[in-house]
Amino acid sequence: MIRSLRGPLLVGLLVVVSALASAPALRDAATLQPFPPAALHHPPGYLLGAPLFGLWDTLSLLTVSQHYAVLATLILPYLAYRVLAARAPRRLAREAVFAVAALAALLAFYAAAAVIPRPMAAIRMASPDLVAVDFHSHTNHSHDGWSLFTAARNRAWHESGGFHAAYVTDHYTWAGVDEALPANPARAGERTVLLSGMEVRLRDRHTNILGLRGRYLFALDSTRHHLDPDSIAAARHRGARPATMLYTIPGPLDRIVPLSPGSPAGVVGVELSDGTPRGLEQGRAEREAILALADSMDLAVVAGANHHGWGRTVAAWSVMRLPGWRAMSPDQLGSAIERALHRDRRRAVTVVERTMPYHEGSAVKLVATVPLLLWSHLRTLTLRERASWLAWIAAWAAALARRTRSG
Repeated sequence: MIRSLRGPLLVGLLVVVSALASAPALRDAATLQPFPPAALHHPPGYLLGAPLFGLWDTLSLLTVSQHYAVLATLILPYLAYRVLAARAPRRLAREAVFAVAALAALLAFYAAAAVIPRPMAAIRMASPDLVAVDFHSHTNHSHDGWSLFTAARNRAWHESGGFHAAYVTDHYTWAGVDEALPANPARAGERTVLLSGMEVRLRDRHTNILGLRGRYLFALDSTRHHLDPDSIAAARHRGARPATMLYTIPGPLDRIVPLSPGSPAGVVGVELSDGTPRGLEQGRAEREAILALADSMDLAVVAGANHHGWGRTVAAWSVMRLPGWRAMSPDQLGSAIERALHRDRRRAVTVVERTMPYHEGSAVKLVATVPLLLWSHLRTLTLRERASWLAWIAAWAAALARRTRSG
């Protein structure tokens, strides 16, 4: 009997032992230290399926190299085992069918994490003066957005993730903004506010422009793809309000031009976290370089979900301190965010991210991605998540015991 229960006993032991080395689920992305003013909240529906939803969250937070490592770790040993198990050549065809079925099941598990609606883990703030902002999101009006991801679904996604405000920055269009703004609440504290922005190319690099279109429309080409820096500079010299622009990753860091008196068409901030696998890869691999540039250029570091409608996991939040923001109108909140970015620059935003291991360029850590991910996830479980895990493990053990007795 004990032999048949080795699986649930081992997992249960890991869940219990990992509590002795528990770690916060959220941390400051710049210092990698805990951020006490914020906590990760799990709704009841999430807790019911915590083991599954937690694994899906982990998959959604992987970088490109980590995805490759996970797939290689799961696929290659399985193929080797099946080939050795086949032995006789006549069984190879059958084993090939099993291998294809297993691969299809693995890819289906990946796809389920991206497309199945499910409860989301959300950030919760200890102070009413703190506001969680997403500076980079899309709707179905972006060419690469999910066709059903409307502005209303964009707002619902951000509400589920704990965001108080989110910029709709579709590629080269304000169509998503036009759908979003009429549904904004009268006061920002009533529900998640969607704000105006757009993703364009500035100096041929992807850049998010924040604020109403009238501040930028004159400087865009006929396709609205490219923003002319000279036109922005000329408008600024004529007394126009300074542009609020953020440099997005992935992208070469040596192409960043900061806003300054000599560069009116510069950016006031740079993404430290971008929610796509490629963006997460650069943000983690070049964290120190991004922070060094932000310090030397006095740039705000921000987080952008870069969400296009796939998945139910937030990688990071931009947290700002704006006293009285809950009583502001959406326009007033947008202006307050921009003023803080220009006034405080490097001190304007704290990027709060989900705690995740990264290989830091180490081949050993890359090969050990799966056990490192599992251990890290177990360490960050809350007490209620652990209770859910143990309940499911008990059900697993009971099912195995029943099958053993019937056998």
